[in-house]
Amino acid sequence: MDEKQEVILPVGDWDTDGRPVARARLTQLKDQRDKVVEADTDAVIPVVFLPGIMGTNLKSKITGDPVWRPPNTDGVGAVLGALGQMFVFLFRGPATRQRLLNPLTVEVDERGSIDAEGVIPDALARERGWGALMRSAYNPVMAEMHRKLNDLMSAGKLQPWWAEDGARAPADYGEVVGGNAALTMEQCRHAAHYRFEAWAGGYNWLQSNRNSGQDIVKRIDEVILPYYEKRGIRTGKVILVTHSMGGLVSRAVAHLEKYGKLLGVSNGVMPATGAAATYHHCRAGYSGVSSIILGRNAGEVVAILARAPGGLELLPAADYNNGQPWLELGDNGPRLPVGGDPYTEIYLSTQWYGLVPEGNTELLDPSAPEPAAASAREEEDGPALSARTLFQINIEGVAAFHSDIERKYYKPTFVHYGDDAKQLSWGSLAWSGGSMTGADSLQPISDNHNGKIKLRGATGVVKLEIADPADPGDGTVPTCSGAAPNAEVAGCFRQGSFATGQYAVKGKKGYEHQSSYNDERTRWATLYSAVRLAQAADWA
Repeated sequence: MDEKQEVILPVGDWDTDGRPVARARLTQLKDQRDKVVEADTDAVIPVVFLPGIMGTNLKSKITGDPVWRPPNTDGVGAVLGALGQMFVFLFRGPATRQRLLNPLTVEVDERGSIDAEGVIPDALARERGWGALMRSAYNPVMAEMHRKLNDLMSAGKLQPWWAEDGARAPADYGEVVGGNAALTMEQCRHAAHYRFEAWAGGYNWLQSNRNSGQDIVKRIDEVILPYYEKRGIRTGKVILVTHSMGGLVSRAVAHLEKYGKLLGVSNGVMPATGAAATYHHCRAGYSGVSSIILGRNAGEVVAILARAPGGLELLPAADYNNGQPWLELGDNGPRLPVGGDPYTEIYLSTQWYGLVPEGNTELLDPSAPEPAAASAREEEDGPALSARTLFQINIEGVAAFHSDIERKYYKPTFVHYGDDAKQLSWGSLAWSGGSMTGADSLQPISDNHNGKIKLRGATGVVKLEIADPADPGDGTVPTCSGAAPNAEVAGCFRQGSFATGQYAVKGKKGYEHQSSYNDERTRWATLYSAVRLAQAADWA
């Protein structure tokens, strides 16, 4: 007979409340070893996942009908569904897109499909809001967090993944500030006293991230924490894990709402100071598959973003790239902003290089019969506001939001971002094709709304085109923005071909922005951060 005196039964299933279940088998009579089931903890750390822009399903407040379902790409059926959705969007013009994707008439829709990968029942995942998020982009990492964070230790020993990969030094995965060390046994033991449960933090990504921060606080206070209080389960604070725009929402939660029920934050590929790609999309549309759904040209994009404060808040802020000019007008031409104010110098400018120049005013309200006097919103006791005026109000709100969160990160916060030579992004953006002088004196001749324009100047016609991205990053967020929090956070992971560390440069390639959480390096950084942040929990 085996000399061992006991056998620890592994957890192989989860009950309807998400608690681990171990199943025993009958053995021969001569096997007298004790069958041991390790007691589950009754202390929980909720992990709230905040997705990026367009990562939350939306529905109409009026009819309840789905308005936005991001196309999933995990499996043949999902791809066919995505193709069907893209076909529908192909025939939706700017006016229809603007009407449907109105930040004032939509709300979070939790009825989307779910794949919890068996770590918890799908019904429980739905109760925790997983159906609100883009399944293929976010359900896998949420399941991974649940699986690994609840399998830290057994019988006083680290479980295999944590004893090997999890025990590596953060520098191996590109950690560049803070001098963080590998997890200690004591840190893992402390975290193992808690059960980590993943909740979705879906939000209306069309509205200002300021408002979304308020909505997330309300969800934590009125849904997530009471869920445990009603069941007599001990909890107290949450961890926020974010993707892209979700990082801006987390900063609204921490600093604008001054929320005190956070253990900490882990931000992934956050456009900390914005992304010049947003300017490109407003002048040229998206490219590739995204163009069909998000907009093939300036007309389709501006119709949505001009009235969506959340999307506009992704524009480069005043402190973008340490306040250096980033928009080049012509080959070796002047660069803006000169005075450090992109809101006035670029976004509100009606010159040819503005976000919505005078010639594109009609794009602000594609349903209006007379664009110049387009009515965008009726006032209770006054005249209607023009589309241009409403756009100005939104940009002023963007400036205020950027100012309110500038260089503000919750303490502690960990971040990871891409810095790769092949995932090129617009760090700077150039209208190229000809040199010029007196940019403000040039008069537009034509604009194809796909990034090509013709201008007339004193010396003749100038043809310009937005140049391809040429700066390292993740294909959307340039390194200058992803790395902006470096000096302000507890830990920062730089990942991609320009990173250092054995695993940071594994394969000598980076990752694409939207699918960043499919990369083992980002998941490692997230799991490491969660254990570190759990050290402040004191209710086990």
